[in-house]
Amino acid sequence: MDFMECALSLAGLALGYTSPNPAVGAVVVRDGIVVGLGHTQPPGCEHAEIMALQQAGERAKGAALYVTLEPCCHQGQTPPCTKAIIEAGISEVHVAMIDPNPLVLGKGLKQLGEAGIKTYVREDIEKAREINEGYIRYITTGLPFVIAKFAMS
Repeated sequence: MDFMECALSLAGLALGYTSPNPAVGAVVVRDGIVVGLGHTQPPGCEHAEIMALQQAGERAKGAALYVTLEPCCHQGQTPPCTKAIIEAGISEVHVAMIDPNPLVLGKGLKQLGEAGIKTYVREDIEKAREINEGYIRYITTGLPFVIAKFAMS
């Protein structure tokens, strides 16, 4: 299992608990060893990146971060994840997909790049989109994602 697959598995743990926020997984890797793991907590609590950085502690300096969605760069109920990533001394960030939220939409990666952090986007990971299908639909259309099951006799 590669590190992004691990992050995607962690994102799956957050499904159903994070709305209106996306379900995100994050893994901090230093010298090929996982030193921090995290997934998005309920609204108002830590995002995946913050959990992973807290677990990694000082080992985050110079490490790589694998995250399933572009880190947020705006102040909401919690501070921006980009600020914490920069302050932790992360050297590179691997992202499974760009956040379609207009408040983020490439701005998070831009902030990281301006801080000297290498960024890589792997838009080919369909699982990242599947995990956040409801979030993506709501952010891009304003409509909820609804699944209905009917039975007739």
